[in-house]
Amino acid sequence: MSKEKQQKSIKFNFVMNFIRVLMSIIFPLITYPYATRVLHKEGLGQTTYAMTIINYLLLIAAFGVNNYAITEGAKIRDDKKKLNKFATEMFTINMIFTVLAYLCFIVVLFIPEFAEYRTLLLIGSVSILFTTLGMEWLYELLEEYEYITIRSVIIQAVILVAVFVFVRSEADVAWYMALTVASAVGTGIFNFLHSRKYVHMFSERLDFRTLGVHMKPMIYMFGVSVASVIYLNSDITMLGWMKTDSDVGIYSAATKMNQVLCTLIKSLSTVIMARVAYYIEQKQTDQFHRLLNRAFGFLLMLIVPSMAGMLMLAPEIIQLVAGAEFLPAVTSERIMVINLFLSPINGFIAYQIFMPHKKEKIIFWATFGGALTNLAINYLLIPSYSYDGAAIGTVVAEAMVMCISLILGRELVDLRELIRGSWQYVIACIPMIIAYFLLVRLEYPSYLIFMFLMIMVGVFSYFLMLLILRNEIVAEEWNKLVNRFRKKEKRG
Repeated sequence: MSKEKQQKSIKFNFVMNFIRVLMSIIFPLITYPYATRVLHKEGLGQTTYAMTIINYLLLIAAFGVNNYAITEGAKIRDDKKKLNKFATEMFTINMIFTVLAYLCFIVVLFIPEFAEYRTLLLIGSVSILFTTLGMEWLYELLEEYEYITIRSVIIQAVILVAVFVFVRSEADVAWYMALTVASAVGTGIFNFLHSRKYVHMFSERLDFRTLGVHMKPMIYMFGVSVASVIYLNSDITMLGWMKTDSDVGIYSAATKMNQVLCTLIKSLSTVIMARVAYYIEQKQTDQFHRLLNRAFGFLLMLIVPSMAGMLMLAPEIIQLVAGAEFLPAVTSERIMVINLFLSPINGFIAYQIFMPHKKEKIIFWATFGGALTNLAINYLLIPSYSYDGAAIGTVVAEAMVMCISLILGRELVDLRELIRGSWQYVIACIPMIIAYFLLVRLEYPSYLIFMFLMIMVGVFSYFLMLLILRNEIVAEEWNKLVNRFRKKEKRG
């Protein structure tokens, strides 16, 4: 593959994945505000809590297969026979642990504390099987982002319509739960049927000894996943235990936009994951470092203005996403702004640097340290500070993950080198901040008008400032745009 084709491929994949992630953000941003207003804090809290329990079971079913399959499968994706064998092995491991997850689920159903959530848990459990059948890792290692995007948009559009049709009152909590997991069900059906285009599972003889070879690195990835889920979900779990469904609902509103933006920003890392593994396997060191530095620069370019915007527009975002009833969540949302910096960078370091270099142990210990930190902070702060305490716990946990990663992985990660040009992004935010303090003084018929105006002014001033500062990424794309326009003018 030529350098030009590689670059085009990466850009195309990024655009496709960006569209997919953007649609997966836009659709919930339409349905979520509707759901908060129909189901209110208690109903939203119930579905959030039940889904948190299901996430623990999904973790068992996955057993670290996804990330392992993407990085290892990318190395042999050009060999049809090897890929068939590899896909069979991954699917078999996945199914074994899916059965184990359902055995754990049966135990969960008989725990008295979960009795009031039993119906919601039964509905949510359907997603466990279909997530395994979906084999999303297959399409990511093959970089089939066009298919992934089209499939996701279709499913999300159907669910969007269904939410407005079936969720009409507080009594429709079960319907909302069903539609929450419908995406996993639809994805699983589409992917399983479509998979025969790329692999023929069980066409090669299954060697159970080979499964054992895969299991060793997967154990580390499973440990990472367990620790990740603990520090990502323990706040909601412990809020549910120590406080009320209402507190869980408010915290869910506080974290919603943070989750949305983190997902959007992390989509870049997802796209290059298979390509990074491929470059390392082929010993293409220069291409690896070039792609890494470029991707990290783009990451920072998105993170810094997102943090500034979240900090300034927190009350407006809460009202838009959840309604005035959820305004107590503003403080928690502002605390979580720090997480918007920490989480994507931690993900980048883990999956683009450590994993391709087979440093899963570092990821495990960093995540484990973060999980323990989150449990401790939650235990200390949630009784007194409720959802604000949970937000602090999440941020401190992410900070701990970064500290451990940088200490244990100091031979591979030079953070100072990676963030060398970050000053440009900070300076580019200054006009945005000045605009905020000027515009906020004016009166508006609706907070939506102020919010829309602020976003438009903020985006324009930010990228204009980066252009003035001659930022490498922005300048390059601008020059390409200008040259394309000039060529069209000449043809005309």
